[in-house]
Amino acid sequence: MASSYRLGITISFSRDAVAARTAEKGNNAVGRFASTVAFYERARQPYGEAFFAEVARALGFDGGERLLDLGTGPGLLALGFAPFVGEVVGVDPEPAMIDAAREAAKRAGRPLRLIEGRAETLPADVGLFDLVTIGRALHWMDPERTRSMLDSVVAPFGRILVCRAASVADERNLWLRRYDAAREAWTEKGGEHRYGRDPVAFFAGTRFRHDGAIRVETEQRIPAERLIDRVLSQSSSSPARLGSEVEAMRGAMAEVLEPFARDGFIHEIVEARAEVFKRD
Repeated sequence: MASSYRLGITISFSRDAVAARTAEKGNNAVGRFASTVAFYERARQPYGEAFFAEVARALGFDGGERLLDLGTGPGLLALGFAPFVGEVVGVDPEPAMIDAAREAAKRAGRPLRLIEGRAETLPADVGLFDLVTIGRALHWMDPERTRSMLDSVVAPFGRILVCRAASVADERNLWLRRYDAAREAWTEKGGEHRYGRDPVAFFAGTRFRHDGAIRVETEQRIPAERLIDRVLSQSSSSPARLGSEVEAMRGAMAEVLEPFARDGFIHEIVEARAEVFKRD
């Protein structure tokens, strides 16, 4: 199954302290994303309303599904799918992200049950779900424990959707190559490669069979300043990690984006994608 179309739509932290906490608790430590919350919702690439509608159409949602969103963050996937399902539960280990998702749900006027904790340690009474969504979080999850948990919570014939939204890496986003190269200079060494976990490989040998992908492209006119905020929305280049170098990063990124900006805005094409895994 595949569906594709294009729709146009027009702080200061101590780096030493953060490094010490990371060394003490490990890279998956709760709190890693705390300083990114203010930037995450507004600056990350949007999935877009058309993506959620197309997934619901392609998979034949009937409006009564139970959906579990793992690594919910500020609720981007949970609230995006909320109009198309009957119940949504979001899980995240970061208290600040849980607070952000709760506020976002209030603004959207949508019920959202939130559980603070890791996906691998869900409470036993969480129940069965027709749909499980995982956004920018699979790389943080312990594979064996996560697969075991999913085997216990995904209902018969249920689906797992591994979702991501990313700037399209072709000539339509002329600014992207220079932007990414500049961003690398401010990114924690080793902080990028972990995001490349292949979901097909992740679920190989399990009861979850890859059932294709759903893709939707959107266009947006985004303030250049928001693309700079996007750097700060990532844990590998967060305000907590950059500390006193945040303003230097902003200046360097602004210089890179300036030739591509028109009245302070950048034209961006984003692909939202869901890899679909169906329980046999």
